[in-house]
Amino acid sequence: MTQPSIAQPTVTQALREHWLGALGGGVVVAMTWLPHSYLRMVSWPWVLLWQAGFLAIALWLIQQLRQLERPFRPLGHGLDWAVAATGIGLILCSLISDFRVLALWNVVLVSFYAFALYGLANWIRQAPAMPSTLAAAIAATFLGTAVISLALWRPGAESAISPAPDNEFYQALRNAMPFGHHNFVGGYFALGLPLVVACAGVLKGWLRWLAVAATVLTGAALYVSGSRGALLGGLVWLVVAGVTFILGSTTKGKLAPMAVGGLGLPLVLIVAISNPRVRSLLSGLNFANPSGFVVQDGPLLDRYFMAQLAGNILRDRPLFGVGPGVMSRVSNLYRPIEVGLGLDHSQQLHSTPSQILGELGLVGLIVYGLWIVLIARLWLRLHRATSDRTQRWLLYGVSGSFLAYGVSSLTDWQLENIGLSMALVALLGLLLHLADRSDLPSPAPVGTSTRRYLSLGVLAWLVVAGYLWLVADLGFWHGDRALHQARQGDVAASLQHLGSAAALVPWDPTYHALAGQDIYGLLPLVPPAEQAAARQDILGHFAAAAAIAPNDAWFNYNLAALLLPQDSTAAEGYSRRAVQLLPRNTSLSRYLLGQALLAQGQPEAAVTAFSLEGVAQPRFLTLPLWRQAPLAPLQSAVLDQALAHHQAVLEATSPATPGYGTLYDQTALVRWWYQRPILIAESGELRPITQALLATDESPAAALEIVNQALDQSPQDQALLLLRAWLQPADFAQSYFAQSPLAPAEQAQLAESLAEYRDLRSWLTAFGTPAPRTGRSLLGLTYRNRYAQGINFIAPLEEVDQWVIPELLGLFAEFPREFVALDQTVETLQAEQLNLPSAVNNRFEIVPASVPAKKLF
Repeated sequence: MTQPSIAQPTVTQALREHWLGALGGGVVVAMTWLPHSYLRMVSWPWVLLWQAGFLAIALWLIQQLRQLERPFRPLGHGLDWAVAATGIGLILCSLISDFRVLALWNVVLVSFYAFALYGLANWIRQAPAMPSTLAAAIAATFLGTAVISLALWRPGAESAISPAPDNEFYQALRNAMPFGHHNFVGGYFALGLPLVVACAGVLKGWLRWLAVAATVLTGAALYVSGSRGALLGGLVWLVVAGVTFILGSTTKGKLAPMAVGGLGLPLVLIVAISNPRVRSLLSGLNFANPSGFVVQDGPLLDRYFMAQLAGNILRDRPLFGVGPGVMSRVSNLYRPIEVGLGLDHSQQLHSTPSQILGELGLVGLIVYGLWIVLIARLWLRLHRATSDRTQRWLLYGVSGSFLAYGVSSLTDWQLENIGLSMALVALLGLLLHLADRSDLPSPAPVGTSTRRYLSLGVLAWLVVAGYLWLVADLGFWHGDRALHQARQGDVAASLQHLGSAAALVPWDPTYHALAGQDIYGLLPLVPPAEQAAARQDILGHFAAAAAIAPNDAWFNYNLAALLLPQDSTAAEGYSRRAVQLLPRNTSLSRYLLGQALLAQGQPEAAVTAFSLEGVAQPRFLTLPLWRQAPLAPLQSAVLDQALAHHQAVLEATSPATPGYGTLYDQTALVRWWYQRPILIAESGELRPITQALLATDESPAAALEIVNQALDQSPQDQALLLLRAWLQPADFAQSYFAQSPLAPAEQAQLAESLAEYRDLRSWLTAFGTPAPRTGRSLLGLTYRNRYAQGINFIAPLEEVDQWVIPELLGLFAEFPREFVALDQTVETLQAEQLNLPSAVNNRFEIVPASVPAKKLF
């Protein structure tokens, strides 16, 4: 046990003397309780809140180091080696990263958790607080968070009480408050629940009842978070605790514990399975699925692909990974082809081991394992050395918290969340406090000269952190002012603030991207004489954004689309990069590539690019642009190749595979559209509306019969009702328009077409409209900047229109997110015919940018 050489102050005196630590802890708690704290962490003015708290913690540590009359001890028990290994590993991984400044920002964040741990460990050695007092303070924080979480939970009233729909209650059970994401909430309460249970067992009087209330509320908050990983962590803890309770009883008294365990464990399982989120996971297992994916549950399947992504990083950067906190900047280089439309710019890999392996490599994984081994060893030594009932209960509470969160963390990455990471620090501090109260040897005090050097080192580190914080904070302030000025209608001032922010924070593409899309939106108001200069500004901003975040597929796509009219060579380069980074998407990146190739006099390569776009999106083959120059002469060649590729995909796919039916149906539609022979397969099944279209050539009456039979099953199907109105307008047109949700002008145009166009193909192409603009969302998570939520620009292709009636009929449905045969066929053809393998099949590299960013300013 520690034997201090001077009289210890009271708890009140210690708090008063260590007010900096109390201030820092209070700020961390406030940040934990702040709604949407994860996103507010990177916005103005909330960024100042946690930085003020971290600054107070660092100054507190310096104060302790400079109080030379009092002993300052390391953590002991080997944990100092883990801290040193973590620091060295993080710095090495940052220096090797392609995004050093961004990585250093995250290293700074981690360093303050270490400062808090050392400050807390030494404070509790000086204060006479019992471990139960510290545990009660931690439990009170969890209780406050649970109260806030449940108070802010807003399930729909019907979905919360409806007896039928699992899917409605499924949506209700995703409480994201206060952190902003339900997995963060679940992980936090999985961490807290075992400790508050232990507090309920050791505290006395009204504190015990408060701990019991905390247990109930924390358990409820965990349940309604809807985080299945957190529920699994809690379940594993309860099972281990129950088995330990039974096995730890004496032989004479085992009957009662066995009865409790025999009833309690099944009850826990029933409660867990009652959660519709858990049931959805179990129902998503299909061991006979022809797609090859046993798991059909989307989030769990994502984690499977993310584990593959981490494995790809391991192949490319085995020792040091890609750098701390930079996953979103590089993930598209490593995403598996099989993921299809998923995992676009993944910020995290939804697994702590996978995230550490990807960002810090084997070095990070070894350090992670070192922490686990050292903490487990300390717990085992304390278990042997501690006999006091209160301390044993708390020891079990801390270990249960680490166990539950450890299991939960296998399904999510949450260590960049301040409230959660600081809770882990506090629990580790409690474990060290228990060690100080045991008979385990205490670490020797740090020497006076060493303490002086350490305090200077922390002060120097504060200078580094202060610089990074200052420029980032000024960027956030300018971003906030830009948003405010834009809302006031002062676009010029908004753009000026964005420009200032971009200059201050050259590692963040947010401000360039926002400026580029804002200027683009103003183009209709720009006088003709100034159009060229405005477009040059747009190119400059988007080129700068792409230079800062070169693996952002949409930044590259935007540049390709904007450069195409004036520089087809540069447009080709950026469109190639977009295709390599996101092989299948809802845009027309291969069409852009084909246009750039065609402009450079490469029609054969252009035909290949166009045909591959038609494979990934059969609807593309029917767009109006094929009736216009310069694509009309290429239509037949593109169609021949695309249909051949469709057939190859169908032959390589099991008819039971999700996506086969959609591709088969759309292939038949495209063949019918161009009056090509329809290849009917015995295993194929066409939708009723497709069957009706195909039947019209031979017998409109048969087509009407097909439609009527389908309407018997789906009487409100708008597409079938519209087709029936065309097939027999005298009988059905009026009833269709009476219930149609279309606007009056659209109804009038459509009614005119029913009378004018009695050839079905002519009716389908009666009139077109510009294709709707699409956008991006949720980039605040990708770039860890609240103002990146406003980035939504995807450059429109002005020459791309669409036919109105096929859209109303819903002829071309979307393929499923995962369609392995389609993606692999396109990947193979693209690599063979265009020399354009995806990044994951190209040594995790993409082609260099055609034009450096500085040349576009």
